[in-house]
Parts: sequence; C-alpha cells; structure tokens
Amino acid sequence: MTLFDPQFLPILIFALRVTNNVIGTVRLILVSRGQRVWGFAFASLESLLFAYTAGQVITDLNNLPNLAAYVFGFAVGGIVGMQVENRYVKAYESVTVIASRDVSHAMALALRERGHGVTEIMGEGAHGQVEELRIIVHRRDLHQVLQIIHSIKEDVFVTVEHSEFIRGGWIRAHRR
Repeated sequence: MTLFDPQFLPILIFALRVTNNVIGTVRLILVSRGQRVWGFAFASLESLLFAYTAGQVITDLNNLPNLAAYVFGFAVGGIVGMQVENRYVKAYESVTVIASRDVSHAMALALRERGHGVTEIMGEGAHGQVEELRIIVHRRDLHQVLQIIHSIKEDVFVTVEHSEFIRGGWIRAHRR
C-alpha cells in the first residue's frame, strides 16, 4: 500500500487542502510585510497544491470521499489559517465606548484592573454630559474587553475599528 492508494487518497486530499489554505494565509502575511520573494515562493507552492488537489477531485466528482475531503479540508484550512494569523500578525482594534460618567468610569476601572489601557475623555452628548472611553487592544483580547464592558452595562454604545498604526501608550499585548 502506498500513500496514493485510493483508500488513502481522501486523507491526502484533506491534508493538502488544509496545507494549501494555511500557505495562502502565510503568503498574504508575507506580502503585506513586503517580503515579495517569499510571497512569490509561497504563491507557487500554493498553486501547485491547489492544482494537484483540485485535479484529484475534478477527475471524478462522483467520488464522494474525495469531494468531502476537499471541501472539509478547505474549511479546516480556513480555521487553521485564522489561528496562524492571530498568532503571528499583530492586529489591533480601537474600541470606543460612550456612556454616562459613572458607567464609563466603572468600565475604565474594570478594564484597567484586567491590564488594559483606557483613556477617559469628557464630552457632551444629545442628553447631556457623557464620557468616551478609548481602548486599543490586540485582536485576540477584543472579546474579553467587550465582555467586561457589557457585564457593566449591556446596551452601552460601542464601536470597534481596526487600527493600522500603533506607537507608544499602554497596550496589554506589549506588556506581556
């Protein structure tokens, strides 16, 4: 029995499809960092894996195990690719909260207690004085920050925006 035995082909297709998707993610990371040569190499490998796995499936679309391996390999590859991205790409989000002074200050204290930097800014809203909180967080900490905010007041006004450039300040991910 070889690795290309028909009974092992779905396993090979699944593994190659996962790998193909992860390589695509890594290629995008490399290209975004300006590493064109490595991006070219990964694009070539990605294309080779895609051509081989697609060829194995397209030649016999009635082969359900191969087709399922291809489809689920792509899906799992997407999940693994997201994990690779979260691990190796420093992506930051800017969270803005607008609430009454007492509510926002309680949130600021709770967030600081958990190690997050928070800036409190006084302002005027439609119904009087408000406070704006600005929190810059690593993407992996976003869910935790939103949980802390909503545990204090569920229906508070919150926006989340991607932050392209970060320098200085207090960001939890930098202090670990």
